Amino acid sequence: MDDDDAIRNRRSVRRYTDAPVADADIDELLRLALLAPTGGMAQAWSFVVVRGEDKRRQVAELVISGGARYFSTVRPAAPGTSAEDHVAWGREYAEQALGTYRDVPVWIVGLVVPRNVFPPDQREAERTADVASLAFAMENLFVAARARGLGTVPTVFHWFVEDDFRALLDIPAEFEIPLITPLGYPVEFP
Repeated sequence: MDDDDAIRNRRSVRRYTDAPVADADIDELLRLALLAPTGGMAQAWSFVVVRGEDKRRQVAELVISGGARYFSTVRPAAPGTSAEDHVAWGREYAEQALGTYRDVPVWIVGLVVPRNVFPPDQREAERTADVASLAFAMENLFVAARARGLGTVPTVFHWFVEDDFRALLDIPAEFEIPLITPLGYPVEFP
């Protein structure tokens, strides 16, 4: 698949098989992500690749749990629904929409590594540039994955369980985790 088709056909994949992804494919995807433009050529970001079965299943459980919190937070409750029932709906919906995340063979965690080179009164601008640079890298990864028949989806559900997510992967507090993605073979491309 050429670049144009990979961009046109990239989809947010939320249903995965458990088929393994070759080490060589992961390596190539990460190398292509590294070619993304960055502010000041800083590449103030890094990736954590989660492949071990136990760890990736724990990541999936946290993402599903975070998704449940997200859905019950941002989607209004049906008329006459109690708060408790709406939270239960969020859990059920997350399980339905994200349940195959437990089968994902790889998780890619995008981190922003603080540079702290801008003057203190401009640190928010530095952070914005670094988050945007990470987004460019992730987009490279998403398009390159699609060209290889692999699925991805920009995911932020870990924000809702951030302390547990950080603890699981031993991510220092000073590193920001703006975006993660499952990486695997889709049941189908939506």
